[in-house]
Amino acid sequence: MIKWASVLLTILAALTISLKLCEMVTSYILFLVGHTIMSLIMLKQKEWSLLTMNMVWVMIDLLGVIKWS
Repeated sequence: MIKWASVLLTILAALTISLKLCEMVTSYILFLVGHTIMSLIMLKQKEWSLLTMNMVWVMIDLLGVIKWS
């Protein structure tokens, strides 16, 4: 169930950017939360390749939050 929350957050974040529904920093915060949740799930499941991908996304999201704050 929590995995679906992560999926929905990242979809919402993408929609907020593409439709210009809010400030860019808000979208990056949504991405950050979604990717962090997924990273924790992947760590627990020992899905190392997916964990690596999500950790890269977390770093990109942090850069976005810093840039747009």
